[in-house]
Amino acid sequence: MLREVKAKNPRTARILKAREPQLIENPKKTLLLHGTKCPQALDTVLKTFNSLTKPNSVLFHKKNANVHPFENTESLEFMANKNECGLVVYGSSNKKRPNCLTLARIFSSQLLDLCELILLPAAEAGDIPPINELVMHVGQGLRPMMLFAGSPWDDPTSQSHVMLKSFFLDMFKGEETDRIDVEGLQYVLMVAAEEPREDLSPVVHLRWYKVLTKRSGHKLPRVELEEIGPKFDFKIGRFRPAAPDAMKEAMKQGKRPNEEARTKKNITTDAVGDKMGRVHLAKQDLGGLQTRKMKGLKRRAEVESDDDEEMEMMDVDEILEEEGHKRARTD
Repeated sequence: MLREVKAKNPRTARILKAREPQLIENPKKTLLLHGTKCPQALDTVLKTFNSLTKPNSVLFHKKNANVHPFENTESLEFMANKNECGLVVYGSSNKKRPNCLTLARIFSSQLLDLCELILLPAAEAGDIPPINELVMHVGQGLRPMMLFAGSPWDDPTSQSHVMLKSFFLDMFKGEETDRIDVEGLQYVLMVAAEEPREDLSPVVHLRWYKVLTKRSGHKLPRVELEEIGPKFDFKIGRFRPAAPDAMKEAMKQGKRPNEEARTKKNITTDAVGDKMGRVHLAKQDLGGLQTRKMKGLKRRAEVESDDDEEMEMMDVDEILEEEGHKRARTD
């Protein structure tokens, strides 16, 4: 259950209003942490993520001993909220899970979901270049063109792949805008996923490519991709999905300012400009409806035959006329 906070003063009300769902969200900050044991391979991953997400990332170089995301989330939530970060990448290594990278998302000051990525060894993932060769010549603040290759990314039943895709989009997409400069499209991030197998856990490949434009002899240039940076191959480990109520609350969007007001039902406007409404009532009981009182419609208690009932419905003048004819016959 999400904690509901009520404003006690105007300052708290402004803070809560700023945390409400917005139509255009600000770019999320990423917190990068080192565990007690963080090998060079994991340190390379954290530094690469930090260089590509600046200035929307915070990298801590000190070791954090008492951080266990799947056992206790208090320390992770405290550091994320203190640095105002919605994404957390925690690198640690032990005998049971070597070279483990834990990805976490924070919503409403609480942990939303978790996923582990096990970095494969250099023999399986390819040679990792030295630290001095890991500098990716990409301008700060530039957003990559992202490519998700593989059928698992389009499978809604694979919750781990859905979470990873959303995590990478939140981390690398940067600030949203409706105008894009072609000169800013300098590199491509490809996230490829292998087909799932029963005996093996799925493997995720991360590759970076630089966009090169060359002369083609036509109006449009010839585009080539040059691979840059290190290669990372991960194996998906433990996964903790988000609670349905928390995910529903996190997916809410803000209202559009220029959105037209919704038309109300049964309310129309005529040609003159007057507003007309239609009211629907329940079925009425007409048994007790008050009508016009007439002597001819009254029913006598002692008259029960059909002839007497017809006599009551006749006009008074017709009754008197019939009585006059009867008297003339008797005389």
